[in-house]
Amino acid sequence: MVYGIALGSGGARGAAHVALINELKERAIKIEVVTGSSVGALVGALYALNPDVDLFQIFKDLTLKKKKTIDSQFRTLNNRITNFPKMVAGKSFLKNDFVYDIYKQLYGRKRFSDCKIKLGIVSYDLESGEEVEITEGYIIDAVMASSSVPGVFPPLRLGGMNLLDGGVLTPIPVKLAKKLGADYVIASNLNGEVKNDFKFNDGLDYIISIEDFKNDLMVNYEINKAEEVYTFPIEYSWEGFSYFNEIYQNAKNFLKSMQNKVRE
Repeated sequence: MVYGIALGSGGARGAAHVALINELKERAIKIEVVTGSSVGALVGALYALNPDVDLFQIFKDLTLKKKKTIDSQFRTLNNRITNFPKMVAGKSFLKNDFVYDIYKQLYGRKRFSDCKIKLGIVSYDLESGEEVEITEGYIIDAVMASSSVPGVFPPLRLGGMNLLDGGVLTPIPVKLAKKLGADYVIASNLNGEVKNDFKFNDGLDYIISIEDFKNDLMVNYEINKAEEVYTFPIEYSWEGFSYFNEIYQNAKNFLKSMQNKVRE
């Protein structure tokens, strides 16, 4: 049996991916294939390079060290009324220089061939409108491409393509994990927050709700192919990187409750 893990998109919610990986280590499940989309690519690439590394400590230290920079960069996203015209007029809110500096610390000049676990990363080609599967080359380029959130960061030019966030078409790359040889795929879904109502404060809320609905359809399409699925009910926003510890601990508690139900 070849075990694979498919890590979904979701920004700061990716702390839950770290909790799941640690949970699988405790269960002594040997993962031989890792696929990731957006933050799933970010976490999955580091895990694939060194399966024994303490992912929690690395990302905890990183979020603390870069807290001021991250908060400063994402502060502009908080006022949607001010920023919406800017998004319409330009290609992106933010430059991705600070993201590249962070990724450089994590991956350096490592390539896919340096990974101890087979790695696959998904991105989206802006021109063709198709999913792009990346399984070779420099890891930093693949992760940058997969995590370039549309409207927030500019597309990354790679291989003659303008690439954007893998979550645009493939929120959770289960299919790619199967393609890379996994018989049993564990899917990690970061978008399981409960929607209590469908009230819209403005037109942007309406647009976002439609996007969420579309994303739910694509997530369900992928996770239906997985053998084991964890859908984390995370209340924090995708840009809430300051809440890494809280998201991680909540995810751990969720996984513990899931295991208790299995035992019962």
